[in-house]
Amino acid sequence: MDPQSELAKVKARIRALAARTVERGCSEAEAMAAAAKVGELLEVYGLSMSEVELREEACVQRVLVFDDPRRQAMGWLFPALLRFTECRGWTVGRADYVIFGLEPDVQMAEYLMHVIATALSYEEARFRSGPDYLRSRAAPQSVLRSFRIGFADRIAARLEELGSHRRATEQAAQAEAARNGAAGTALVLMKQRKIEEGFRSLGVRLRTVTRSTVVRDKGAYGRGREAGGRVGLDRPVGAGATPRLPRR
Repeated sequence: MDPQSELAKVKARIRALAARTVERGCSEAEAMAAAAKVGELLEVYGLSMSEVELREEACVQRVLVFDDPRRQAMGWLFPALLRFTECRGWTVGRADYVIFGLEPDVQMAEYLMHVIATALSYEEARFRSGPDYLRSRAAPQSVLRSFRIGFADRIAARLEELGSHRRATEQAAQAEAARNGAAGTALVLMKQRKIEEGFRSLGVRLRTVTRSTVVRDKGAYGRGREAGGRVGLDRPVGAGATPRLPRR
């Protein structure tokens, strides 16, 4: 099988697995197993990406909707996730999160958004049944909002740390390639140019919106940060763990 045909089959497999969600009739175990397999395939794809494949890779756009209380936390960490996955993104209204970039990067971002949102639901349910929530004198919504922001802050910080480490590794590899006479930065520049050209073709005009929030319950915020630190961004699926973050 030629490389392009094999690549097309991998991408089709990723799309089929990504569609296996609880909302579409799968059990939670089936959806989690599918998400883990998506991560494995994305890892393989990223490691096998060549200059020819990048030239032929298309930019795509996905819209994720979080029309529930999680949207504040997802919006808070969204910029860090975009930087980590090297995508462009914006929001439409209060609930729609739009991701734009090369297809494997967008698939990675979509996968991570679902992993994080699932972990937030699980951790918030645990917090609601715990003594810190039950004993708090603050209004329930203020307590939960503080928990979600703490969760989002910790996830965002972890994504920034992972992104910095990956960029440092890539820069070292590029320097080594340059010393060996290879075009170490050619793929990076080509990718950036392709994304910028694709984004301009959309005709979308973005504006920056600065948001701030007030933490009403520092204890709940701290519990949220602890919960964000437990999300399995670098662990395989196992008992009590969420899917790991695939290496790229």
